[in-house]
Order: sequence, then C-alpha cells, then structure tokens
Amino acid sequence: MLGTYEDFPPTYHSISRFSYTTPAKKLQRTLIQSLYRLNRSKEGPDLPEFTQYNIKVELELGVADGLTFNYIDKETSKRCRDLIRTNAFQTLDLLCIVRYYAVEKASRNPLRFDYHMLRFQFSENEVELRVYHERGTRRLPIDELASFITQQINKELSRKKMNPLEMTYTRSV
Repeated sequence: MLGTYEDFPPTYHSISRFSYTTPAKKLQRTLIQSLYRLNRSKEGPDLPEFTQYNIKVELELGVADGLTFNYIDKETSKRCRDLIRTNAFQTLDLLCIVRYYAVEKASRNPLRFDYHMLRFQFSENEVELRVYHERGTRRLPIDELASFITQQINKELSRKKMNPLEMTYTRSV
C-alpha cells in the first residue's frame, strides 16, 4: 500500500509534533511536493561543521510502498498527490538517505551514508514526525534532519500562501 512501510520499526530516535491549520489533504500534497523538490535540488543541510571540512550533504527521499520504497520523482509524486485527492494519508512512511561527499577541487569523494526511516502520522490539526536511524555514521544529528525537512515543508507552504507547521513538542535520544 502506497505510503505505508509494513516493517516500520516500533522504536524511534526522535519524535516531533506539529500543529497545523491547513486542510489535511492540502498539507499532504504540499509535503509530497516539497520532498519532490528536495530530491530534484539535491539540497541538504548547510551546517558549519560540514562546511568547515568541505563536506557536502545531500538528501534522497523515497515513499513507502508495502515492503519497498519508491524514489520521489515526478511520477511517484503525482501518484501520491492523486491518491491524496481521494483519501488523505493517516500514516506516511519515507526512507531518507543522507549522502555525504568530501569535496576537493573538482572531485567529490563519497563518505559513508546515513539511512533513516521517517513516519508522518496525521490526526486532526496535528502531525507527528518519528525518525528512526537505521544505519550509518550518524554525522547529521537526527534533530537537525527533522528540523531541515520541516523547514523545507514550511518553505513550500509559504510559497503556496498557507500557514506553516508549528512545533509543539520535540524529543531526541
């Protein structure tokens, strides 16, 4: 089933709750659109600890479909948005690969990547984001990852002249 990963771990390393005033279907379509834009731009958090060592960070996101994940490209984005038109997601599971590259002159040398699973759980006027770090070096703190993704969603909401997500709770281990 598109949007749900059947083996999502019961534990998590970070949880954040956000309130929202936008209708759920509009919020979810905007969320998918922002993740699609993020994949296309290959943009990642620009943190001083990475810049100082010439490390470029990129994110790659996929949406769950049963036991697999589909890269959020134009086709997958459209499939998700079409599905949302008929029925909003209760749960939206994603795979987030954080790619690190050491940049030297004109070359990029890949470093070990981090793999995270993200779960957005929607209820009336509240969304919860759970992050599970599956494997990797964990160079990027989980709370920074959650914050960056939220910022990208809020940018897209702002572009569409909708109210941003407002954090009501956060906790990381």
